[in-house]
Amino acid sequence: MGKRGGWKVDRGIPITEIYYLPTGRYGYRVYFAGRSPHHGLETFDTVQAVLDACDGHREKVWEETSDADESGVLFRSKSYVPGSVEDRMSRWKPGR
Repeated sequence: MGKRGGWKVDRGIPITEIYYLPTGRYGYRVYFAGRSPHHGLETFDTVQAVLDACDGHREKVWEETSDADESGVLFRSKSYVPGSVEDRMSRWKPGR
């Protein structure tokens, strides 16, 4: 608890995945490790459109996946660009 009675939940950094659908569209989902996705959309015509929707300020670090053929997941983000607003917010501790 903080000085004002606030609460803190440390979930880590959310994982974001961009994937290809058999319909020819692209989608993304956001989840915390070990949990089911809590947000996602599957309506995009291009990877660029997905990036614009889920990472408009380009603050995530994206990695190409090696299992894209089996899973459909093309890119995965587990971290933020160092020094970005998202990076600083993920490390912010109340009361400091």
